[in-house]
Amino acid sequence: MTIVAPANLLPQNRRRSKRVRGRIPVRVRLQDASKHSVSENTHTVIINDHGALLLLAATTHVQQVIHLENLITGKELLCRVANVGPSFMGKTQIAIEFIMPTPGFWEAPSAPKTDEAVPAPTAKPPLVKK
Repeated sequence: MTIVAPANLLPQNRRRSKRVRGRIPVRVRLQDASKHSVSENTHTVIINDHGALLLLAATTHVQQVIHLENLITGKELLCRVANVGPSFMGKTQIAIEFIMPTPGFWEAPSAPKTDEAVPAPTAKPPLVKK
C-alpha cells in the first residue's frame, strides 16, 4: 500500500505566505537589455509577505533584479523577477519576490494618534414639517 500526499501539500503547491488582492501604487526601476535605466509607475494586483504580482509594460526576464518603491509608504527595496506571465493590453503579469525579507513593506502608514477625542453629536436636529 502506498501513501500519496494530497496535491495541496506538494512543494510546488505550497506558499510561504497568504496571497491578498491589493492595488498598491508602485514605481519599478530596472535596466533594459541595452543597459538603459527604465522607470515605470504601475500597481500591484496581488501582494504577500514575500513579494507581489504586478502589471508591467517594460520587458523583463526571470531572475532579473529590479528596484521596487511602494508609493504610499515611500519604502524601496530590491526584488527578483520570479515569473513572467501572460500579456494583456500591452502589460505583462510579473511575479516578483523580495531579495531580503521586509515585513510590513505593503502596510500603509497608520494615522497619527491625537489626544483629543472627537465629540459625539449630542442632540438630533429637529424635524421641520412643511
